[in-house]
Order: sequence, then structure tokens, then C-alpha cells
Amino acid sequence: MSLGHYKVSDRYRRRYSPDGLMIIRGPKDSYKTGAQWIVGDTNGYAELLLMPDSKSYHKNTIYIENFFVKENSRGRGFGRELYFKIEKFAQNIGAEFIQIDSEMEVIGFWNKVGFYTLDIVYYWNKKAMLKEI
Repeated sequence: MSLGHYKVSDRYRRRYSPDGLMIIRGPKDSYKTGAQWIVGDTNGYAELLLMPDSKSYHKNTIYIENFFVKENSRGRGFGRELYFKIEKFAQNIGAEFIQIDSEMEVIGFWNKVGFYTLDIVYYWNKKAMLKEI
């Protein structure tokens, strides 16, 4: 598989990773609750956590800890593209929900990809958001 001028070697593939998404760090094919990944493509990356059910709003939830799109790739649809790869990743590992605590200035982006805002505000004025997949 090729990502622009990058070649995604078997080193960055997992049985559950969708086309175009590199697993930069994370468990091999065997994982459990509490597993963490860093995933990405040529335009950005995200840090993900398979949340313990006791700490999530719903069972089987992937939490997006960080979501970063390179500055020169912003506003061109690459963030949306990366998000949908992450959503496919979440489905492939059996997650039913995706949760994020969003900064106020990017809530619109998360709404556009199907998240809804929970009535909870966390540290640094972040809003809890959730999406069923």
C-alpha cells in the first residue's frame, strides 16, 4: 500500500487496520481494554485508547486522546479523511462508540462528522462529545 510518497510496510499494518491508516505504535493483533495506539496517515495522526467500560459513557468505546492534522493539510478535507479511517479502525476492533473531549473552536468539525455534544465540560473548557458507530 502506498500513501503518497510513503510506503506502508507490514511494520505499520495490523489485521484490523483499514487501508491507508498506519499503526505507528500499539499492540499487535492481540489487544484488550486499556490498549493504546498512535495511528496516522501522511496528513496527520491520532492517539487512541480502548476505554475501560467503567470510565466511558458506553461499553466498547474508543477515546480519541489527540487528533492532529498538519497545518498545510488543514481546510482541505484531510482531517475528515483521517477521522473516517479512525472510525473504520474502531469498527474493526469491535468498538461501538467513539468519544472525544473537544476544544470549543473545533466542535463544528466533530458535529460535521456525526458527533453530538454531551452536557459535560472538562478541563481547559473541553466539551465531551460522542458518536455511535
